Amino acid sequence: MSTGSNHLAELIWSVADLLRGDFKRHEYGKIILPLTVLRRLECVLAPTRDKVADAYEAGEQRELFLRQAAGHSFYNISRYTLKEIAGDPKHVAGRLTRYVTTFSTNVREVLEKYDFAHQIKRLDDAEILYQIVSKFADLDLRPEVVPNQQMGYVFEDLIRRFPGVSAETTGEHVTPREVIELMVNLLIVPDADLLQESGVVRTVYDPACGTGGMLSTAEEHITAFNPGSTIKVSGQEINPETWAICRSNLMIKGQVPDNIAFGNSFTEDGHLRETFDYMLCNPPFGVDWKKIKDEIEADSEGKFRAGLPRTNDGSLLFLQHMISKMKAPAIGGSRIAIVLNKSPLFTGIAGSGESEIRRWILENDWLEAIVALPDQLFYHTGISTYFWILTNRKTPDHQGKVILLDARDHWQRMRRSLGDKRKEIGKDQIKEITCLYGEALTVADDPDHPLHGKVKVFRNEDFGYRRITVEHPLKLRFELTEETLEAIRHSAKLGVHIDTEKLADALRLRIGTTSTTKDKVFASMRKAVGTAGLQWPSKALFLDTLRDLIGVRDTQGEVQYKNKKIEPDPELRDYANVPLSEDVEEYLKREIHPRSPDAWIDHPKTKIGYEISPMLFFHTELNCTFEPLSRFVQIEARRISRPLRDGEAKITDRPRYLRAQDLYQTDSAADLPDSPTEGPVLTPCTGGDLVGRPGNWRLLPADFGEAATLMFVLRPLRGNGRALCEWLNLRNDVGQFSHARDLMNLPVPVDLVADEAVDNFLEEVQEARRTLRESISGILPNVFASSETDVRRKRNEIRYAAYEAQLISELVRPLDDPIWRAEWSYPYHVAALARRYRISTHPAERKDSLLKLGEGIARMLGLLALSDLIVEKGFSRSLRDQFYRGATFGTWLSMMGRFLDEVSSPRLQELVRLHEGDNSPRVLLDAIRNFRNDSHHAHGVRTNHELNEEVEKLEPYVLSALSSVSWLSGAHWDWVERCEYLDESSYKLVGLRLRGSHPSWEPFERPSTFPLKPERIYIDSTPSGTPVDLWPLAAVSVCPECRSRELFLLNQVQDGLLTLRSLEEHSLQIPETGVWS
Repeated sequence: MSTGSNHLAELIWSVADLLRGDFKRHEYGKIILPLTVLRRLECVLAPTRDKVADAYEAGEQRELFLRQAAGHSFYNISRYTLKEIAGDPKHVAGRLTRYVTTFSTNVREVLEKYDFAHQIKRLDDAEILYQIVSKFADLDLRPEVVPNQQMGYVFEDLIRRFPGVSAETTGEHVTPREVIELMVNLLIVPDADLLQESGVVRTVYDPACGTGGMLSTAEEHITAFNPGSTIKVSGQEINPETWAICRSNLMIKGQVPDNIAFGNSFTEDGHLRETFDYMLCNPPFGVDWKKIKDEIEADSEGKFRAGLPRTNDGSLLFLQHMISKMKAPAIGGSRIAIVLNKSPLFTGIAGSGESEIRRWILENDWLEAIVALPDQLFYHTGISTYFWILTNRKTPDHQGKVILLDARDHWQRMRRSLGDKRKEIGKDQIKEITCLYGEALTVADDPDHPLHGKVKVFRNEDFGYRRITVEHPLKLRFELTEETLEAIRHSAKLGVHIDTEKLADALRLRIGTTSTTKDKVFASMRKAVGTAGLQWPSKALFLDTLRDLIGVRDTQGEVQYKNKKIEPDPELRDYANVPLSEDVEEYLKREIHPRSPDAWIDHPKTKIGYEISPMLFFHTELNCTFEPLSRFVQIEARRISRPLRDGEAKITDRPRYLRAQDLYQTDSAADLPDSPTEGPVLTPCTGGDLVGRPGNWRLLPADFGEAATLMFVLRPLRGNGRALCEWLNLRNDVGQFSHARDLMNLPVPVDLVADEAVDNFLEEVQEARRTLRESISGILPNVFASSETDVRRKRNEIRYAAYEAQLISELVRPLDDPIWRAEWSYPYHVAALARRYRISTHPAERKDSLLKLGEGIARMLGLLALSDLIVEKGFSRSLRDQFYRGATFGTWLSMMGRFLDEVSSPRLQELVRLHEGDNSPRVLLDAIRNFRNDSHHAHGVRTNHELNEEVEKLEPYVLSALSSVSWLSGAHWDWVERCEYLDESSYKLVGLRLRGSHPSWEPFERPSTFPLKPERIYIDSTPSGTPVDLWPLAAVSVCPECRSRELFLLNQVQDGLLTLRSLEEHSLQIPETGVWS
């Protein structure tokens, strides 16, 4: 956006200053946006205002004629203006309300969706309506001053400033402009020649257009491609406020707003029977469509005939809706681009609605490409997303093919995140992706192309598979035990045929009987029953129930038959997806029979399905040999068996249950809960196994013990599995698979994974990660979770938690920017140095500012450490000597080291963590000191690019050091100007809080239970509640040179004088006599 557009947006945004206090921030848009629209339309209509009014007053009321008189798709029959309305302060509300009613119907509808009449009343009640209307009346928004395109930029800028305006329901989110630009590029790149024709007319449609950003950007982009083209945009939106914003956006740019329909695109299609050249959409992810389920199902033979997805995600409904609006190929066809998450790629087994929709699209050869995008691109979700590009007019070389393009690495980091958006796609990256897309087939065929690994081309049928049901025979051995006898006694099914009490008594003498043959054990039981004078039932139901009660699964047991056919074991039933190009019987012989030679396929249950595995996007830059994961591990196929019986489950020793949340929290199976008696079948696991899910794997310790889990279990065949674990956890996208087949096909770098030395190195790496996880697990824990029993200390713990919670809630934006956070909330000395770095521009200045900031952190921490050293040990000779020639970076690091060695009861508990871990403040600051020393000792003069490189190396250390002492935001440095006595245990403190980079520190007044000495700095952050007095190590005094208050910190101790220095290099001297008493 241009400087002029930005200035105008800032000017309009300044109205928000009047709204503060009476309106919440998320409500500003409901006032500023409609008033912006109102003023823009007024300026647009000004040249024909009198002409329209004259026509109306002459009796002309036909909409079409009045629009023609206005020269626009909207009009106003009034002669009033906002300036005239504001000229009568006492009647602004009434006049403005009437003024709104004199606009054409399409304008009034928009203002109604803003609930503008209600906002007028609220503004009037708050007595700020006159001021706000006056401000808007003074805005010059005439088209000759603010052209349509610039006005569009201004309005879009305003939209982005209002939180909540486009994210009021789950999954709704604004599409970043660069994402739309890339999307439009990929949509039109095959039509480059067609779009350059003179007088070309194209239609663009978005069925979930939101605030209209996607339509506007698409129009601008295509028009920029060919300024002589005519682009007609259409859309539909279900949210009334965002619909109003979208229409407003078109109106203020002089476009026809009537093509933006209101309502549900599926059930209230505002563009029924219309077709379009280009369609693009970013539908809300995971939006539930249960409320319209009946209407959707009623249309299951129409546009939704391919299938219906599950009701908790309507993404594929949007895609089917768009396909229904494609032009016939004979009249030019259509192209579609839609943003989807990964779920539509593979969710749903063969025969499901999702699979049938994919099958319909692929068998019709509509899918041209899928582009994998970086994660964290959107403002309100950080999930991975994909472009689907569809068309019904593929060029001959694309027919029957689908391009998969991996653009996940094409992004640049934003220094300051916006919601969940931490990454953006730069202009050069958009250009590179666009070129790569246009040349995809050529690049895929050229293994020497530098981006060859980013593009893969598949045939449509490559995504199809047959889902086969693999059965295994039920094999049982038979046992009569006390437990089974009790089960027989209480079996309702057996009770239909025989007295189960008598049956159990008759069989008691047979307890301990075992057999691998059903007939033998039944013969033994029949004899016992006959001896007891009972009739042995011959009904099949009785015999089957009895078999289930005494049968125990055993791989060496007897194969069971039913109706002269082998009976399948439901617990061993398995499913496999076999590519359409492969014979299922050959698959059975190759993959199943080697481990289960008696398995068979239940052919009547076979179904055809289609899916696009995210694993197909996988590529790596590693220059080594790759083999599938199946060469390195064996997937655990065994399942924990449950006994076959009716009634209550047998009481057996249940295995320990390893859940996903326990994966990194437990080192021994003994610490796990028992597995559930009901639910899905579990897989056994033990020490040395790789257990996990996509992107979250762990190599269980060798002495872990036996357990069971719902997660995948892999048994390493080579080495100890550490390198495999590291590879599986490489990135979430490496582990995105929907079936075990995809997992076992994962490419693995042989040269590294099979290297024993790599395995050994990784042992240390993974142990360090475990330590790191433990160190951060305590951030903002439940305040009552600790073992502290003393109420006073518990209050202090809660107070510390409150400090951190306050930081998190107040610094949402700065959390991703430690410099900004320090500048805003750290004690003045560090905050001011942080600001100096932030505003520095020249490379030499930036490097110097970074080094000074690092030393400033060390100075502040070292001074706090020194304060405790003096309290505990006194200001000893060894301490004094270190300040004789003046404090240096090394001096303050030395103070921290001595503090950790010599102070047993620190007043500031946070200082105990100065040397905890590799990323502790002490370690980081030492690295900064070493960098400074190395840099200062280097020869020669640095060029700008060399200085920039040094800044890039140094900055991470300083940012990490700032982040490691974030508790400074809550450890306030308060300078007490006076302490007023209230009663024996109550005082009022008046002073200045030395927080933030501004030298005019904020005043405070607060109660205290402690009498504090005036003219001193205190830190109110101690377990005992007693503030820490920093005198005489830190002081606030009026500098005689500049006559303003400055913060002075200890720098030198010499000849009975303490010399303190400020950031402005001014000095304050304090005689030592009596200062330590």
